[in-house]
Amino acid sequence: MAPASLDLAPFGFTATESQAYATLLRLGPSTGYAVAHAARLARANTYGALEGLVARGAAARLPGRPARYRAADPPALLAQLAAQQGAALERLGRALKDVSRPAEPDTRSIEGTRAVANLILQLVARAARRVEGVITAELFRPTLPAWRRAAAHAELVLRVSGDVPAEAGPIVTGSADPDTPTVLLIDDAHVISVAGAGDTAAGIWSSHPAVAALARATLRGLA
Repeated sequence: MAPASLDLAPFGFTATESQAYATLLRLGPSTGYAVAHAARLARANTYGALEGLVARGAAARLPGRPARYRAADPPALLAQLAAQQGAALERLGRALKDVSRPAEPDTRSIEGTRAVANLILQLVARAARRVEGVITAELFRPTLPAWRRAAAHAELVLRVSGDVPAEAGPIVTGSADPDTPTVLLIDDAHVISVAGAGDTAAGIWSSHPAVAALARATLRGLA
């Protein structure tokens, strides 16, 4: 049976689609009958799930008869879902900005490199005036599209911990000590501070003025 741990439901897929995708990964290109048999699913449900995967870009229908299906490469699917989630979050952010009253200062914890990178992508891409700080190379590379976008309409004063990646171009103003953690101050109002790497990365996002003042002082000390 397909692994129960593979759950695509948070991204809009059904449980049957999740199971069909996991089974395709395990079997390789297969007919709907083979997937139904391996996953112990009803054939009608399996074909519906496979077509749903094709419609969402998680699988491809191969030419020929009987029809065979191939699972999308996992890294490609992750990239596609990340882009879709990012676009949806950006639309939601614009809508909330239009309808909400001024918010109370808030501070939240964030854990894991992927969660941190997604947050940086959203906040940096929407920066209106200035982004300053230090970022690790591990976080800079996956967030590069947001930095390029921000560079078109905001001032960037950014250093990378350790060696500056070649793709940084004119976005980065210099480097910092390799042990320097990520500290970003966005529009003088939002702070992202992160320590650690990979799954152990942890930090905070805050809109509290006191945290912003602390971030400014920290960055001045690192200069």
